[in-house]
Amino acid sequence: MAVVVSDTTPLHYLILIGRDSVLQTLYGEVIVPPAVMKELAHEAAPRDISAWAKSPPAWVTVRVPQSIPQHFDNLDFGERQALALAIEIHAELVLLDDKVARRCAEQESLKVKGTLGVVADAAKAGLLNFRETVESLLRTSMHIDPKLAQRIIEEHERGLQKRSGE
Repeated sequence: MAVVVSDTTPLHYLILIGRDSVLQTLYGEVIVPPAVMKELAHEAAPRDISAWAKSPPAWVTVRVPQSIPQHFDNLDFGERQALALAIEIHAELVLLDDKVARRCAEQESLKVKGTLGVVADAAKAGLLNFRETVESLLRTSMHIDPKLAQRIIEEHERGLQKRSGE
């Protein structure tokens, strides 16, 4: 299985819609820094998310990064720790949604996937329905432009049609 580090947002939204277990199936283990767990457990977080963070599943490992590069100072604490940890442990994948954090990860030659990318992979593996899951995400506070979401759904479904037609 791949070495995967996650920031807060992908976990937050997958937990919120009850799809966090796809992470275990896809990756086996997900490594998170303490700042991510703190953000998930924050008193302002939805109850399901804070409860999850206070008693995370066995496939989640919390690990502290040894140092945080200064050039990550423009990111929030969870993103800084997640990227630092991904670099330190030579993660094969880092789960991030924030555009600036994704750019930083790519500058560090880290492979990045966002929540929708995880959902697409889970759908390809037959773990969930892509359209239904994206529609569930749209009903949360996740910032997805509805037109973009519809385009992504259509592209995903066209890809399925091409594969089934081959």
